[in-house]
Amino acid sequence: MAEDNIRLEIVTPEGQVFHQMVEWFYVPAQLGATGVLTGHAPLVTALVPGLLKLRREGRDEQLVVGEGFLEMRDNEAEILVHSAEAVENIDIERAMAARDRSQKRLAEHTEDLDTLRAETSLARANARLSAKGII
Repeated sequence: MAEDNIRLEIVTPEGQVFHQMVEWFYVPAQLGATGVLTGHAPLVTALVPGLLKLRREGRDEQLVVGEGFLEMRDNEAEILVHSAEAVENIDIERAMAARDRSQKRLAEHTEDLDTLRAETSLARANARLSAKGII
């Protein structure tokens, strides 16, 4: 393993979606966005829906991730998230529809509303739209 790289693995319930050596990465952590370079101290942190940025082979890449966790140790990072998708694969119309549904549910605030689920859905839709430059 090159000393100037980090082994980054991203896993969703559907399986492994990314397993590459990267120069650095930046995640949407619950306590604030976190950048990780080689030699980073051991870390476990909760992730929120948002944009994960990374540099691999001199190229910047982005993925939209859902909630989950990051564990970092010895230049090896494992990210376990509910969802992850490449920015180029985002369906803008679908993301806008999901945002509108979530906003409507939260505004109506019915008795049977799962507020956390609606807020998470809204955050995920907003992350997708933000990644595409819509909001």
